[in-house]
Amino acid sequence: MFSNNTTSSSAIDTLDLVKDRFLHQLPLIFVIFGSIGFIGDAFTFLQPNLRRNTFCIYTLCGSLIDIINLFVNLLPNYMYSTDNLLLLITTSRSCKWKLFALVALPQLSMNLLILSLIDRYACTCSLTSPMRKMHQLKVVPYLILITIIISGVMSLYSPLLYDVKPGFGCVVTNPLLNGILYIVIHGFLTPFVMFIFVWLTYRNVQQSKQRVVSI
Repeated sequence: MFSNNTTSSSAIDTLDLVKDRFLHQLPLIFVIFGSIGFIGDAFTFLQPNLRRNTFCIYTLCGSLIDIINLFVNLLPNYMYSTDNLLLLITTSRSCKWKLFALVALPQLSMNLLILSLIDRYACTCSLTSPMRKMHQLKVVPYLILITIIISGVMSLYSPLLYDVKPGFGCVVTNPLLNGILYIVIHGFLTPFVMFIFVWLTYRNVQQSKQRVVSI
């Protein structure tokens, strides 16, 4: 019995040591590796034969948003060495802007990924399909702008449901509604839209193979 208690205590001490020495360094590690990944993406997708490819443009924009998200949302947690940076926010405006950035940037990255999936779907459509127009280079800026607006609208609930409370910092004012909206928008709607366009692309590819076999 004494031996089991000693083993458990030793394991807990080891986990505490790992937490104290390594876990608080994870944000910095993520930022470093994320920066390396972005440099690799930029070097790859800015090659002359790829820079005019619409899929590569959307992917590179998503990578850019990811690196911005790391420096805006993750790096400050490491800089301030706190488990909850929101506790340090004392003004309502700073609270709302911080929460908006915390939700909108990851959502924008996901929506750009969806845009790249839509682009792949458009490539598999017939030449007479209106979806083929989305594959044209001239519509890329407009689609990116629309994606930014949609991402902002999808994230508006976060600044509306967070505010500063004296002694508590930047906290949610309606936890139930915030949780429901977060699950519906980010946990269900976004993956569902991604799945739909992946399935549609797969269906078009299969139909194309069948037509080739028939010929």
